[in-house]
Amino acid sequence: MPRSRLFRRLFLEELVRLHEAGELAFFGDLSELADTSTFAAHLAPLRKVDWVVYAKPPFGGPEAVLAYLSRYTHRVAISNHRLVSADAGTVAFRWKDYRIKR
Repeated sequence: MPRSRLFRRLFLEELVRLHEAGELAFFGDLSELADTSTFAAHLAPLRKVDWVVYAKPPFGGPEAVLAYLSRYTHRVAISNHRLVSADAGTVAFRWKDYRIKR
């Protein structure tokens, strides 16, 4: 069995297991996926398409992976100096589109 098919099967099986265990939460437009039959119907087409999976063994073992990931776990997506305003429903911030040459 090709790796992508194996990954697809294992991934979808784990999603179903998590759903059955009540460990997945759905909000807003996706709230209907809390229903078991709706969730199964949503996953059904995913079983029929080819997945492109690119996975390779980590370089240097688990310690190297943890060292790599640790550089990103405490980074701030939007630093305080870029925040313009924030309230319960909206966050406004300054940003720069680096594709635009000035």
